[in-house]
Amino acid sequence: MIIDFHTHIFSPDICGDRRRASADRHFQRLYGDASSTLVDHDTLMESMRAQGIDRAVAMGFPWEREDLCAAQNEYFARVIRLSGDAIVPFGSVPINDSVDVELWVRSIKDMGLGGVGEVGFYREGMTPENVRYLERLLAAARSCALPLCLHVNEPVGHRYAGKYDPGLGILYETIASFPGVPMILSHWGGGLVFYELMPEVKRALAHCYYDTAATPYLYSDDIYGIAARIAGPERILFGSDYPLLQATRYLDSIDEAVPDPRWKAGILGMNAARLLERE
Repeated sequence: MIIDFHTHIFSPDICGDRRRASADRHFQRLYGDASSTLVDHDTLMESMRAQGIDRAVAMGFPWEREDLCAAQNEYFARVIRLSGDAIVPFGSVPINDSVDVELWVRSIKDMGLGGVGEVGFYREGMTPENVRYLERLLAAARSCALPLCLHVNEPVGHRYAGKYDPGLGILYETIASFPGVPMILSHWGGGLVFYELMPEVKRALAHCYYDTAATPYLYSDDIYGIAARIAGPERILFGSDYPLLQATRYLDSIDEAVPDPRWKAGILGMNAARLLERE
């Protein structure tokens, strides 16, 4: 079984004309360039069939505008049926000070969506206001028994659209304060996985998973085996970041870097299956 835990889709109307969505400042920052690729659930399913992917998690976009966020969540609720449960969508909560976070997360739960996220602070980074928002979101996710996916990019290295200072120290303290919330830290947690060599950090982040999204753009293939040994292979989730990258860009590298068949089976799908069964 192969489960791609990190993909991105948008509704057909946004894929056809992104101008209305570009009024959202987060969307404009990542997808304002007309050359950036947008796909809907049909295109994702075609890719899944072509690459041998059994299921995929579709991450919600961290909208600031409430109307765009609500429309996305409603589309995602339909995607569950349209995909025959092959796509597990996560829902989003608008990143602004006026929303009732608990109400939005409860709606995500009631819609049957698989979790909350991908949460990302692309425009401003980890400001004190965004940290407080994240705390409210984590409290609501805990109340609704939903996992939460958080975008965490590495604080060093080359720049790219949407990269921000993740404030790993503050982020660590925030995450550690909510041990009851299963969390998926995208992109290897921006390197937070390496700090699990510290025993107290490993204990504090025991409820966290790390996904592999965008690895070919960020790290050498060694990271698959190294991170599995540091955090434990049961806490690594294969994610492609499709359509940014195809799933096949990862599979040979994981096969070579993780020779243990049990570890590899966990990373490619079984860990994800167990996490999704906890919903």
